[in-house]
Amino acid sequence: MNRFLFLLLLTTNSIHAQDPEVEKLLEGELKMTYPSIYFVHNSTDYAEMGYNVDSCFKYIAGHIKYLNSIVIWRDSSETEQLTGARIKKLKLDINKYVPSRNVNIESMEDLQKISQRTINKATTDKQREYLLSFNSVLDVSGAIRHRKKWRRTHVEGRIFCMECWQRGVFFRKKVKKKEEGKK
Repeated sequence: MNRFLFLLLLTTNSIHAQDPEVEKLLEGELKMTYPSIYFVHNSTDYAEMGYNVDSCFKYIAGHIKYLNSIVIWRDSSETEQLTGARIKKLKLDINKYVPSRNVNIESMEDLQKISQRTINKATTDKQREYLLSFNSVLDVSGAIRHRKKWRRTHVEGRIFCMECWQRGVFFRKKVKKKEEGKK
């Protein structure tokens, strides 16, 4: 009986062993998103991405009036001076496509996208560099930043969102449907 349990325990661990957590992250959960611009760790050089950096600048230029925030993240091992140098480089490159506007890029200061604990779980240098590039990124989004608090603007409105009710999103939808019905 003891041999049977030992054999069962030995085979179940080998058959049902899990992949390392970092491998799961690299395969499915962590993917570079467009139009984010990633940097090489501790450098102002752009990291290798699945798309062209110029296409990101063109996207930003074309959608600048619809963007609520452009923020830059840095790894905790990088300095704020490096972030300042990255912002200068980004502004110069963006101004090639949007010369008339002064683009405001906010630094997220000490906040990180990926924790050092997750980065330290990397088994190879390539995995580590890949994870570090997620902390050194220019993010373009529709989120609004208010004193370290993030909130989303809901175009369609969400039933359980107090701001959507205060803005009258649902009332405007009803009036719009009535106006369309009269035509």
